[in-house]
Amino acid sequence: MRRSHGTAATLATLAATLAALPGDTRAAEPIQLHIEGGHQQWLVATQPELKNGQGQHPFDTAVVDQKHNSEVWFTGETLLTSGLTVGLTVQLEANTVADQIDESFLFLKSGPSGMLQLGDTDNAAYKMAVTAPTGGVTINDGDLVGIEAFPLPAGFDGTNTTIDSTPLTLTDDDSGKFSFYSPRYAGLQIGLSYIPQFEAGGDNNNSIARVNGSGRITNGVAAAVNYTSPVAEEATLDVSFGWLRGETPPAEGTSDVWGLSAGVLLTWGALEIGTSVAYANGDAPAGRSLDGYAYDVGIAYTTGPYRVGLTYIKGVSAGSRADSARQYLDQVSLSGTYRLGPGVDLVAGLFAFDADGEKEVAGAGEVASSSGIGFASGLKIRF
Repeated sequence: MRRSHGTAATLATLAATLAALPGDTRAAEPIQLHIEGGHQQWLVATQPELKNGQGQHPFDTAVVDQKHNSEVWFTGETLLTSGLTVGLTVQLEANTVADQIDESFLFLKSGPSGMLQLGDTDNAAYKMAVTAPTGGVTINDGDLVGIEAFPLPAGFDGTNTTIDSTPLTLTDDDSGKFSFYSPRYAGLQIGLSYIPQFEAGGDNNNSIARVNGSGRITNGVAAAVNYTSPVAEEATLDVSFGWLRGETPPAEGTSDVWGLSAGVLLTWGALEIGTSVAYANGDAPAGRSLDGYAYDVGIAYTTGPYRVGLTYIKGVSAGSRADSARQYLDQVSLSGTYRLGPGVDLVAGLFAFDADGEKEVAGAGEVASSSGIGFASGLKIRF
């Protein structure tokens, strides 16, 4: 089995550095938890064209719907007398879901040494990714799929694949992990993550047993580089590269998972132009395939409390190893934001979507394709 000796060595070196810090490491003050988070309430209006596997339209949907997406974060940190900062974050979904705890991790931070994160959170390739800008209604691992603004075809993998995201997850959904982030030197920062097993965030990590293709992807490694630099007067260039791999449970015909991503964003005064791409290959448990790609492109402009942007993303994913059918999702969003006050944004925009399962779906009651246009408006509150 292939393992990442480089990541283990990096973590060991950082641990030794922290252990060697001089002085009394008792906290100057105990950690006190604070409440942060976000709350979103949406109005969505759309009437999609839905077809079943026989090309028929036996479906009906409500034209107007109410959507919401909210989290409460418990955060806290303390500065030890040694100069080391210790903190934690726990993210609680503010609506009842199967994955009630989203992220839960602690961190150790030192200016000269960087930061070590331990626990359930996104990997370094995801966190450090640069993507296309938006006007406020996001579509790259964003609002529309997140709030289910439109229905997806039966069997669609709407998350954790390249179907709607260029930052890499590939079923590493806030898995328990060890991540190291270097300080930023001359605009350059490096991030590394070791992921013992890919799983939903908040799981208890009880088992790593793998038998004949069943079980979880293990021994995951993510690496990322993020660079930011001024390139002209009032102009800044941001660039990112990411890599993620994991070992799939061995079974006949399966291959390990890996993915690459890259992004670039040019900010020129109030104008932003950017694009990002991702490519993935390999198999997940339960007969899933993670083969696919995605790319986005966008432009945004900000003046005072106003922001407007146009963004497009295309995502493709294999979905299943059992056949050659692909899943396609195109999204475009023309949206704007008005900042009502600190942490309070009113967003609104038009969107269009086209989702095709490229598969004959058995039964007249299952959606094979979904397409249409719509309107979304929401109040986004950060506290």
